[in-house]
Amino acid sequence: MQSESVVRMVALLAAERAQLSMRGPYFCIRHRFWQPETICTPGEMIAEIRLQHRAREISVPLSSRLMILFDYLARHRHLGQCAEHIAAGLTVDPFSRRHGAYAKTSLKLNKGVSRTAVKQQVMRLRAGLRRAFRKAGLSLDPRRVLVSETTTTNETRYRLRASVSWEHLEF
Repeated sequence: MQSESVVRMVALLAAERAQLSMRGPYFCIRHRFWQPETICTPGEMIAEIRLQHRAREISVPLSSRLMILFDYLARHRHLGQCAEHIAAGLTVDPFSRRHGAYAKTSLKLNKGVSRTAVKQQVMRLRAGLRRAFRKAGLSLDPRRVLVSETTTTNETRYRLRASVSWEHLEF
């Protein structure tokens, strides 16, 4: 009887591991200052990014700038982008540029973001993911979630390999 439950638990954990490997972890990005009857409008503010695993939600410890980068990568996760393209995208992306405008916060991407800054932020973002994975008891490598893809010309493209949803809060 007891060996059956151990076998069942091992099979369940193996299935969970396979699902994580295929789809990546599941994150929920919470936007505040949502305007009714809209979806993800420029001016909202990213309040928090949470890793959801089993019945737990773990806050990913990221600064506002890193949450903006994570949100951007999540919205464009179908497309690997080099640091230069990410920097350009963040600079012109209306959501990133007007981040928090409804709340009249001061953190906006008014000036350009350099590709060197993007590379540094990717390293910090991975460190935040590592902390959240540890807290959740997951042995995931952040480099397998925020993936670096090398091209034939040695350019590195970054892609978020995860399942993501957005939640909107009025305040």
